[in-house]
Amino acid sequence: MARTIHNGHRATRAFAALPFILLLAALLLWPLGVLALRSLSGDTGFGVGEYLAVITTPRYWRALFNTLLLALVSTTLALVICIPAAVYIELGDSRDRRVLAVLLSIPLSLPGIVIGFFVILYFGNAGVVPQLFEILTGERQLNIAYSFGGLLLGYVYFQIPRVVLVVRGAVAGIAPETLAVARTLGAAAWRVYLHVVLPTLRPAILSAAALSMATALGAFGTAATLSRGYRVLPLEIAAAFTERFEPGRAAALSVLLALGTTLLLVAANRLALPRTTARDDS
Repeated sequence: MARTIHNGHRATRAFAALPFILLLAALLLWPLGVLALRSLSGDTGFGVGEYLAVITTPRYWRALFNTLLLALVSTTLALVICIPAAVYIELGDSRDRRVLAVLLSIPLSLPGIVIGFFVILYFGNAGVVPQLFEILTGERQLNIAYSFGGLLLGYVYFQIPRVVLVVRGAVAGIAPETLAVARTLGAAAWRVYLHVVLPTLRPAILSAAALSMATALGAFGTAATLSRGYRVLPLEIAAAFTERFEPGRAAALSVLLALGTTLLLVAANRLALPRTTARDDS
């Protein structure tokens, strides 16, 4: 009887998940399958020629290095900024923390191109910061909008709300009693943060880092707005498809980028899983 009920619940869950499975197949698996087939159907016939061309072209290796560097540095900065902010929002007692939560969420509604324009507004050749330096020193400085620094600012701005939302959810799950006990035992605030809060947030931090990295690897709008010779993989994919009319090359690059992002998310998910301990059968 119990087995019958269990099988019935399983069938109900499977039926409830069916719309999501169909949506996933239609919007993700099928397009990826089409891309994979197109990447294997080159001008010389069915094969891996496009992939060989990709891995033997220095331009794509430089774009890969630039993409990984931007993703890694921007993710690190986003974590450094957002973890304390998330802790303050969820564990603080002042009223302005809710205002801060709303402000940090605003970039979610902005496309990458708009964020790129923000960077240009502040750090472009005629931006606010360079003009301020010109007034103070007679020379324009920090006009970094179209350099690695400008791209980095745009990427960090784009990643902040994603990291904050993931970490906030984990901070909200920390039992207040845990923090109270640590304080009762005489631990200073920074010790509570380092030895209680951060270890508890480890799975969420890994998940936020993976999400941030994946977002940076596929970012296009910000890079298209700010890049002037500093190439990243999404720009190379767009150029292969629209400028050089090489759909097979664009498909191969897209498949490789999708595989890399998927492996990153899978690895982060495995690391974020709670550690299990062996049962004591004695």
